[in-house]
Amino acid sequence: MEARECYEAWIQNPLIDGDTKGELRDLADNAADIEDRFFKWLEFGTGGLRGKVGAGSNRMNIYTVRLVTQALANHLKAQGKAAGGVAIAHDSRHMSKEFTEAAASVLLGNGIAVYVFPEVAPTPLLSYAVRYYKASAGIVITASHNPPAYNGYKVYNEHGNQMLTDEALSISSQMAKLGLDSVLVTDDPKENPLWHWLGEEVIQAYYGELLEIVPQMENAESLRVLYTPLHGTGGRFVPEILRMAGFSQVSTVAEQMVPDGNFPTVGYPNPEDPDAFELAFAHAQEQPCDLIIATDPDADRMGVAVDQKGEWVLLSGNQVGVLLTDFLLAQAAPEQLSRSVVVKTIVTTEMVRPIAEKYGAEVRDTLTGFKYIGTLMDHLPAENKEFVFGFEESYGYLAGTAVRDKDAVLASLLIAEVAAFYQGKGLTLVDRLEELWAEHGYYLQDLVSYSFATSLEAERSREFIRKLETEPITAIGRERVVEILNYGSSVHLDLRLQKETVILLPKEGVLQWITEEGSKVTLRPSGTEPKMKLYLEVRGKNRTEAQKKLRTIKEAFHNLVVAGLEA
Repeated sequence: MEARECYEAWIQNPLIDGDTKGELRDLADNAADIEDRFFKWLEFGTGGLRGKVGAGSNRMNIYTVRLVTQALANHLKAQGKAAGGVAIAHDSRHMSKEFTEAAASVLLGNGIAVYVFPEVAPTPLLSYAVRYYKASAGIVITASHNPPAYNGYKVYNEHGNQMLTDEALSISSQMAKLGLDSVLVTDDPKENPLWHWLGEEVIQAYYGELLEIVPQMENAESLRVLYTPLHGTGGRFVPEILRMAGFSQVSTVAEQMVPDGNFPTVGYPNPEDPDAFELAFAHAQEQPCDLIIATDPDADRMGVAVDQKGEWVLLSGNQVGVLLTDFLLAQAAPEQLSRSVVVKTIVTTEMVRPIAEKYGAEVRDTLTGFKYIGTLMDHLPAENKEFVFGFEESYGYLAGTAVRDKDAVLASLLIAEVAAFYQGKGLTLVDRLEELWAEHGYYLQDLVSYSFATSLEAERSREFIRKLETEPITAIGRERVVEILNYGSSVHLDLRLQKETVILLPKEGVLQWITEEGSKVTLRPSGTEPKMKLYLEVRGKNRTEAQKKLRTIKEAFHNLVVAGLEA
């Protein structure tokens, strides 16, 4: 059906409410907007649904939420997994409460019990709740750190892990077969006996498990922490867990503590963006502190800034991951270390390898996405291995086994404990990083994004990637390539030995090059957009050498990309 036909069908459909039809009628003369809203149905993938809030099949609204929830219900019933019910949480975004009720009403219409958080709740708490109540699945209404116009819908399986490709395909194929008239919806869902409110029991249980995971430091009361949830779900949870752990000097950015889907004090509610700390830095001038912690709207990502001799230093996701890995392994019992496993993604820093080797622990790689880390966690006990820590460069961290997704509440507590520990030794987190670099080598990373504005550019980018697969690069700048990993074909080629081995990970269209000097370059094309990302990492003896190597290898690969696109 063409976009205009779909638009007219929505206006005529008796299942669509009057307000939505009014919004659509206002678009009657806006052909471009109609095309964008109706040229397809919002697609469900491993990340769930995500899109702008508004009327239309390609928007987040109660109808698209109901449709995907019916598909989830069908999936659960087909798998014989509906009996445990579904836990549901939401963040502070526009329409999150309405989408929560829309999802619940469909599940109840299908005879599936729901367990609903009445107030905003972090994504990791939902993962914990699924496991705590032995639910069949979980839903989080969130668009993470996207701009205010967006909302989304993430689905978790019975392990509390975000659904993998096969599970997501099952739901998307179910969704493709459905129309709005296929959806079973119950009236007055909150009056249904299968509706259950979640309360303090699960929250306090979650806190208890986090406090058991994190080694407690004696110096907690002297560390001054300033926290901001960036108008998201962490506002209650991070200050509470810090105070429960003995951090008595915790202040907050008052203007950003109120959950607000407009995110009025920040342009982009993402702790990866330095601008997100601007208001916190202003507060710190009036009320000095040692550490600033920020979490994203659904409190799964955490960023931290350190007061280093009067200057604020923002730590990268890789740097925080290195600090936490080192700390957790240093605190582990000697008999535990030989079984300990640290898990990272293929684009995350290699610096954790020498650190883990020092302690006798193991490092394993997964594809990008915390769902892969969460899945690997469940396979380790069969090998008599123990998951200690997992992280990715995009500010996601997890320790222990209470949760199966990145957890900014836990990460906030962890980084505060590490800061307190080193403060007791007269060091900051930056000082400790310098010590680790001196011991293991100076690792530097960078990320370059390429977007293709025209279909010709997009096609040339695909041709360029195909050429990289068939004509292996043997040098990047002055560095000789010694290993090529093609995750799309699961082939690892060792150029020194001219030997191929199989990559034992799910297939994903990613290419990676390792040089003789230990540099790592990873090219990751988007599967849905005309974009690709280039992840770079180098290792030097000191900062100056590492910076020089990074500039050289970045420029060399950029020239390869430019030449490839012009060919």
